[in-house]
Amino acid sequence: MTPVRFAECAIYSTSSLVMSNLCELGINISCLKFAAGAYGEAWLRTASRFLALRLVLTAALTIAVFLCAPLGAATLLNHPEYTGALRLACGSAAFTSVASFVLVLLQSRLEFPRMARLSGAAAIVQILPVACALHFRWAGVAVLFAGDVLSRVWILARNRNLLAAVLRAVHLPGPRPGWKPIAVFAHWITLSTLIGSLYNYIPSIALSRWASTAALGAYSLSTSLTGGIALLINTTSTVLLPEAVAATTSDRRRAYLRSYLPGAALLSGVLLAAVWLSGPVATLVFPAAMPETVRVFQILATAQLVLLMVNPIQFLLYGEGRPQWCTVTDGLITLLFGSMAVWMAPAHGAVGIACALLISQTAVKAAMAALVVRR
Repeated sequence: MTPVRFAECAIYSTSSLVMSNLCELGINISCLKFAAGAYGEAWLRTASRFLALRLVLTAALTIAVFLCAPLGAATLLNHPEYTGALRLACGSAAFTSVASFVLVLLQSRLEFPRMARLSGAAAIVQILPVACALHFRWAGVAVLFAGDVLSRVWILARNRNLLAAVLRAVHLPGPRPGWKPIAVFAHWITLSTLIGSLYNYIPSIALSRWASTAALGAYSLSTSLTGGIALLINTTSTVLLPEAVAATTSDRRRAYLRSYLPGAALLSGVLLAAVWLSGPVATLVFPAAMPETVRVFQILATAQLVLLMVNPIQFLLYGEGRPQWCTVTDGLITLLFGSMAVWMAPAHGAVGIACALLISQTAVKAAMAALVVRR
C-alpha cells in the first residue's frame, strides 16, 4: 500500500476513534457508577436510561459529522479528498458506539469471561475483510470499514437478547437515576472526553497540514502496530475500573494499588525492553518507503506502556469523587501535546509527533500518579 493510501486509512481510523469517543461523553463510566449494586429490574431501568442517552447522542453526532464532512476535510485537514474517509468513519462510529455500550453492560454485570470471548471473536471477524483484501489485492478504506462493521455487528448479534431486554426496560415503571445527578457526576468526564477527542486528532491535523502523506502513513502504521499494547491496556482497564470506582476508602485504595502496581511495573519493564531490542528485526518488516516507522513505533509503544502503569492509578480519582482532576490532567496533556506538535511536525514529521506525545503524556501522567499514590 502506498503512503497516500496509508494516510487516508489513518484519517479514517483516527476519525472513527474520535467520533466513537464523542458518542460516549462519560456515559460508560456514569452507567457503571449508577448501576453498581443494582440487580434485576432496578439494573434494567438504570441501563435503559443510559442506553437511550447513548442512542440519541450517537445519532445526532454521526449525522452532523456526515453532513459537515466536506467542509472538515477541506478546512481542518487541508485535503478535500478525505471526505469519503470521514463519512465512512461516521458509519463505523455508529456501530462501534452501540457495540461498546453492550460491552459496558456486561462489564457492569462483571461478566468478564464473556467480554473476553466476545472481544477475541470480534477481532477475528474484523480481520476477515483484510485477509480477503490481501488475497484479492484489494486496498483502501472500504476494507477497514467492512472489518469494523462486521466485528461490531457480531457483538450486537451475540448480545441481542440483553440489548432487547434493556430496550424494553425503557417502559418499565419505577425509579431511575435522575438527570441532575447524572449531569453532576458526568460533566467533568464529558469535558475529559471532549479534550481526549481533540488529543487523539492532533496527530492527524498536524501531519496532514504540515508534513508529508508519508509521515502521516508512517504514524498510522506505527499506531496500528501498538494495538496489542492498547488491547492490553483496555483489558486491564475493563477489569480494574469497577474496583477503582468502588474504592471509596483509604484502605481499599491502598489494597487496590498493592494488587496492581508490582505486576504492572514488571510487565511494563519486560515489554519496554522487548520493544527497543527488536528494532533490527522490525526494520526488515516495515515498508522501505517509510523508514521512520520503526522509531515511531518504538516511541509510541513506550507511551502506551506508560499508560499501562498510570491509567489504573488515575481511576482511583473516580472512587474519590474527584473526576475533575482527571479532566485537568487530560487538559494539560492536550495543551502541551498540541503546542509541541505544531512546533515539531514541520521539521521532524512523524517522529516529532511521537516524541511530543511521549513527553507530554509521561510528564503530566507521572505527576498525577505521584500525587494520587501519596494521598
